[in-house]
Amino acid sequence: MLKGNLTCTIVGKILTHYVEDNLDKKCREMVSIHLRNCPMCMEKYSVVKKLFNEAEKKRRLIREKETMYEEISLYIDGEMDKEKINVFESILSKRKDYEEALLNISKLKRTLNNSFYKTKYNIDINLSHKVMEKLKTGGIKNAIKRFFNCFLQ
Repeated sequence: MLKGNLTCTIVGKILTHYVEDNLDKKCREMVSIHLRNCPMCMEKYSVVKKLFNEAEKKRRLIREKETMYEEISLYIDGEMDKEKINVFESILSKRKDYEEALLNISKLKRTLNNSFYKTKYNIDINLSHKVMEKLKTGGIKNAIKRFFNCFLQ
């Protein structure tokens, strides 16, 4: 069906561009005329527009979460100046999601730090045990002799 010099097939192919406002003025006007005169295409437009709006809303929520996590990270790591700290703490007192995320990230950071230090401590102990075993099996006298020979040569 031809409405406004565009077929339904053409309108269907460029409908997402129309919804995203990526058409030039003349083409946009032609699609508008077609949509006003074609109930089937208007129905498709309504569905696409609704999906587009839902996707935009989700993208906005994702950006807000990313910003929140970035601010929390800066706060925890002490990378904020006093003014930003005051603003952040003001937001923290008003928004439950910030408070929950801060607690969760703090717990995660503490767990990671504990794991790191336990691993480091175990490596240090294992290394000390290995050195002591080598000294015992190789004899302390031989170890001392080799040590002093390094300086005497």
